[in-house]
Order: sequence, then C-alpha cells, then structure tokens
Amino acid sequence: MQYASKLCQADSGQLLSQLIHPSVFSLLGLSTPLPAPENNETPDVLTLTYRGSNGNIVVRNDGIRLLIEAFLGAVPVLRCALRDRQLDGTEAGSALTFFPNTDPACNRLPAPGTLAAELSIYSWDPNTYLAGLDVEGTVGHFIADPDHYIWKNFDPDTFFKLWEQVFFVGRAPWQTARPMSGVATYFVKQSISFLKGLGYHRLDAVPSWFNVARFLKKLGFKFTYGEHEQAYDAIVRGFKGFPSLDHSQQSWLVALQNVPESYLPADLKLPARWPVTHTNMYWVRMHVDLNPIPVPDKVGSQLTERISRLKVCPPAETVEPVLHTAANCPCHTTLGASSPAATGPAATSPVEPPSPQTPESPAPAGQGQQPVEGSKQ
Repeated sequence: MQYASKLCQADSGQLLSQLIHPSVFSLLGLSTPLPAPENNETPDVLTLTYRGSNGNIVVRNDGIRLLIEAFLGAVPVLRCALRDRQLDGTEAGSALTFFPNTDPACNRLPAPGTLAAELSIYSWDPNTYLAGLDVEGTVGHFIADPDHYIWKNFDPDTFFKLWEQVFFVGRAPWQTARPMSGVATYFVKQSISFLKGLGYHRLDAVPSWFNVARFLKKLGFKFTYGEHEQAYDAIVRGFKGFPSLDHSQQSWLVALQNVPESYLPADLKLPARWPVTHTNMYWVRMHVDLNPIPVPDKVGSQLTERISRLKVCPPAETVEPVLHTAANCPCHTTLGASSPAATGPAATSPVEPPSPQTPESPAPAGQGQQPVEGSKQ
C-alpha cells in the first residue's frame, strides 16, 4: 500500500476487540479471541474477513482509512471507520476515501505536524428495518434518502405527504433501522482511547445531520468552526417553541427548513437551518482534543502583537447568523450556486434601516435568521 498511517498499522483483530461492542460479536456468532481472518490483498487495499456462525466482519485498510462492516447473513448491521487526515487539504486521496477532502476551507489541519483522525459510525438493529427503502415515494425511501426529496427532486405535494407521515414514525433522517443499543457510543469512546494512546492530537467527525451533531456533542465533541456552533445553538433555541416534540420530530423540523422558502410555513420556521449543502466541500466539523497540538513559537511580527493588543474586552453581544429574506436583503447580486445562504461581504453586513421612501419596513427582530451552509455525509 502507498500509505501507512499510525492507526492503519494496528493489529486488526486487537483493533476490532477494542472498538466493536461485544453485542455485535454475539449477534454474528463470532468467538473471542477472533478466529484467523481470510486475507485478500491488492496494491491499494488489504481486506480481512472474520467469519462467524451467523455472519461476518469485513475490515478494509488502505493505509489511510480503516473501514469496518458487519453483516448478519447479508443484512448490514454495522459500518464504521477511522481515517487518518494527513492528506486533507491536499489533492491526494486514498482508495477508501469516498468523499473529497481537498478544499482547505475546512479540511486544513490546525498546525504542521498535527496527527488527526476522522470517525464515522452507523449501526442498524436487523429486526427494525423499514419496508420500501428502495421504493421511491414510500415512507421508507423518504427516511433513507431525504436529500432526494428536499434538494434533488423537490415536489411540494409528494414532500409534505411523506414529511407529515415520517414526523410520527419515530425515526430520524437516514435512520432506516433503529441503531443497535450502545454500539455507536462504545465505538466513539473506544476510538478516543485508541487514538489518544497512539499519540493523535485530535479526533474529528463530520455530522451531516443535526441529530448526529447532538449525539456527538453529548460525547464531548465541540464545533471546530464558530459559525456552525452558532447555527446549532440557534436551532436549539428554536426548539423551545415546540416543547412537546421528541428528538426525531425535532430532526424532521430541522430538515423542513431546507425546502424552498415560499413552502416553509411561518409557524414552523426555526431561527437557523442546519448548515448542509451538496454543492461544495465546506463540511461541518466537530472534534475532541486528545493530546496537545504542537503550536508555532511565534506568529507574525511585533506589528501582529500590537494589533492583538487593540482588543480591550470581549464583545458585549453574541453574534448570530442572519438569513436575509427577499423583503429585507442588502445584497442584489447572485451569491453563487454553491452557497444558497448569504455568505458574501455584502450579504453579511448589518442591514440598514429603510429610507422613508421605502415601502417595506424592517423584519421583526428574530425573524428570517439562518446561517451559512456546509455539508458532508
């Protein structure tokens, strides 16, 4: 293999025993210690298959990313991964890195010499899969691929018919089956311990949906970029107007914010929407610090130090992201297909009060607010 990151050099059997919840091995009929795996190696990827009496675990390793999948027979029950981020912010990639991480806007590492990894985790209780997952127009398909109905093929009649049903199903977006109890939390906590022991400085995650960010936040992850934290906090404040909603319903309310503005009922509008877009590589990132990150001894010259001393106190008010509506927008030019929300300097400057000749009055405070966008699945 071309690469050999620290995390990918670990013994696969020991790694599985450390990261994977014991209930998965029990479900698949895999004994511990694990049996010797079947080995299949190509120039780019090493594949190890551990077979049990009821299913198997497949570990793929390309030197950058470890991808672990578990199957009960042919039914997927687990998909998780750890990826070394040494190539992020460059044009280089690896065989198992399926999403581009080349844009330095949110993929550049915090300092030279930083060891960072990124995790992902999905689990599915095999007894709770929904029907119709591949049948367009069904509740199952809507939950399995909400992007299809929100971004790619929005039809208001179809969308609202299905959205009204999934609101009461008890499943969050993409939750085609209920997660296996404790499996995701176990993987995250054990990954933190594993990577910290290897000397990694940071563990990242990229939550495509609000409910994933909420899960990670409970496990100690924090937002890497302040604008995403502002969006999250604004959404949480918006939920206070809907005290009876459970977590899955809150997630579908967040999803609703992405329909075209004229189709969003005023009483269901939140102060912000989850910063997800499918037209660029500006991801929402969260992370947990593992070991101290190496920092440069000096940044800039004495002039930088003097500029730093211009700060006299913290800002008196919290800055909140704002979405300008058609009736109250200071920008009059196209912002670009990759950023439907206001991202340019003209769009993010304070809104000036209308002149006496302007018929429109300013929107009431707290209305029409929404953050800039970003996404990754």
